[in-house]
This record gives sequence, structure tokens and C-alpha cells, in this order.
Amino acid sequence: MELFNKGTVVRLRSCHETYIYAVEDEKTVRQSSDGTSRQSLWTVEMVPRKPKFIRLKSCYGKYLTASESSFLLGMTGAKVIQTPPFRQAEHESDWEPIREESTVKLMSWNEKYLRGNGGAPPWRNSVTCDREPHISATKKWILWSVEVVENPDKVLFADRFSSPASSFNSSVSSDGSNLGSPSQKLVTFGSSESIGSDPGSLVSVSSSKLMFTPSRSGTLSPKPTERKCSKKIIVENVSAMEIFRDAKSVRLRSYAHHGKYLIADDDEEGVIMGKNGSSKEARWRVEMVPGSEKAIRLKSCHGGYLTASNERFLLGATGHKVVQSRKIRADEPAGEWEPVKEGSRVKLRSRNGGNYLRANGGVPPWRNSVTHDLPNRSATQSSVVWDVDVVDIHGTG
Repeated sequence: MELFNKGTVVRLRSCHETYIYAVEDEKTVRQSSDGTSRQSLWTVEMVPRKPKFIRLKSCYGKYLTASESSFLLGMTGAKVIQTPPFRQAEHESDWEPIREESTVKLMSWNEKYLRGNGGAPPWRNSVTCDREPHISATKKWILWSVEVVENPDKVLFADRFSSPASSFNSSVSSDGSNLGSPSQKLVTFGSSESIGSDPGSLVSVSSSKLMFTPSRSGTLSPKPTERKCSKKIIVENVSAMEIFRDAKSVRLRSYAHHGKYLIADDDEEGVIMGKNGSSKEARWRVEMVPGSEKAIRLKSCHGGYLTASNERFLLGATGHKVVQSRKIRADEPAGEWEPVKEGSRVKLRSRNGGNYLRANGGVPPWRNSVTHDLPNRSATQSSVVWDVDVVDIHGTG
């Protein structure tokens, strides 16, 4: 308990060297290697009339809570979530720290332990609440190293520039350069619903080239000759390949699942959907495939290429995994994608079998997963359609 004084801000690091992380939906909890983010910070609160118990509050003001919902049907582990204060079942947010040498275990109200899972998806990077493991290989999964944060306000201030609520113009790129400089551009193809977007910061493209005029703030101001609509971006006479050919880097936003972006997972292997479009993990560097006028490669901030693998996402299902891969040969079609125009948006067709990049919804393990597939039902056709945010353009420094 001496580690958890009232008002203390802590990080909880698992044996996998990942941190308990409050996801942007303000409901989910997972593990992340990003210990510098405000989403990895938890404020300690003492529980009234229970001197041995604490509560942990996320940056969203929600409590770390042991629910009674199974993480996967038929398995013993239960979901750990974020819940708002003043709930009727507040006791579900109570945790008892138990010292285990230099680490701690956190026991929940129902005598289960906070557990950081490893292994293959959907277990990898998940957080559950479960009985003490009997298998020696997983005994460490309920042990947490407590890192006391000395100056949490500095972390919160710095992280504000990479939060979904902030403008893209205040973001910091993966190479450390300021994306808010006059050389940084943001052009959206598709709807104007991107984070930080407004009609004055988006450009209507009416020729085969991208036309823009940088304003003092680093956003884009439309030229008098360009036509602009306050709700939609008008893209005329621009092929799907021309959108990518002029781009250094892009963000891909799902048309079916509004506000969610293609994200390079922290494990440097997986690809998921996420709401933080201002993060470096949502940014993909565009590379033209040598000798081809129709194909591109997309490189993540971790150095891996967006790759259509041959491994099924789930046994018996048609979708295959989409991953980050560093081992792509020059002639390897799995890392090559053909942009296909779909109105003002695009579909990305893999050259490894002709499937389309697909953002999945529904229940876990499908929710927020990314596969490549051929949707057969009309209800899922939009899942392979993407809005393209061009973040950086060739010739802008």
C-alpha cells in the first residue's frame, strides 16, 4: 500500500514490458508499449472505509474495473474495463494491492487478479481478471511493476498534442519534425469527418494534381479557382493512383466504421483499427512499386510493410490476416496494393490473391480487426472502402 498513496499517479508495467493502457473509447483497457502516453497514467484514490483497497482512475476520469463479462465465451478470464464514477456497483472498481517481492498483484472484489495476457491474438495485449494461474509459464502475468510518475502534468501537457481532440497541425511526426510547420499539409479525400477537420482546412481537388496554398497556421487554404463544399470534399478527375502518387504519407479512415483509422499495432506485427488518427501509428508512408503504374506499398512507423498474409484470421472464416512485415522481397506481391476508385473514396486490392483491405466490426475477436477478404453481402461492402487523408506531399520539404 505504501506505493499507492492518495493522489499518486502511477504506471503499471507487466512482465511483457507493456503498460496498462486506457483506450480512447473510454471503455476498453489493453496493454501498450507506449508508457509515455497519458493513457498509461492512473491516478490512485483510496476507498472510503476500506483502508486496504484502492481505485485507479484513467486519464478519461473512468475507473479500472473488474467486470463479470467473459473475455471469450467458454474461457475463465473476465473483461477489465473503464467505468464512470458513482455507479451502483462501485465495489467492482476496488483493488487490493498484494506485495510480491518487488512487484504487486492487484486482487479484485471477487478475489480474482488483474492479468496482462500474452500469446497469440486475441489474447495478446489484452487485460483480464482471473484466478491465480496454475501454469508456471503464466504465473508472472498477474505481477505488476509500479512506476510512480513524478510530474504527471508534464506528461499530460506533452501528450495533448497527440490526442484525438487536438488538431493534426499540432502533431509530432515519427521522425521528430513538427507536423504543424508550414511545410506540413493535410488533404482529405472522401468525407470531411476527419479529426480536427473543418471546411477551411480541407482542399477540394479539381484537377489531376493536388493544388494547395499553405496558410500561416500550416493548414490549407483553397485557391479561388477551386470548388469547395462545406460538408464534402469534391474530387474530380483524380484517379486512385494519382492520390497516392503525390503523397509521402497518408492515413486511412474506414468508411464503414466512422472515426476509426488503420493503426500499426505496438507489437510491430499486428494491424488494428483505432480512433487516434493523430498518432504516428496511424501514419503510413507511401512507396511506389518499381516497374508498376498500378501498385503501392504502405510502410508503418515501425518499419514494417502492410502485408496481406496467407494465414486465416479465424479457422473456418474467409478473412486472412493483415500484418506488418519487414521481410518483403522486391517481387513479393503480399506487400503490394492496387488502389481502386470507389466514388470519392478508394478500395485497396491486394496483389496476393485479389482480396480487399477490410475493416471489421461486430463482437470480439472481429471488432477493430483488419483482414483482407471479398465481402459477399451488401451490408459489408462498405467495410472495404476507405477515406484517404494525405498528410504529407512530395515537394513540401
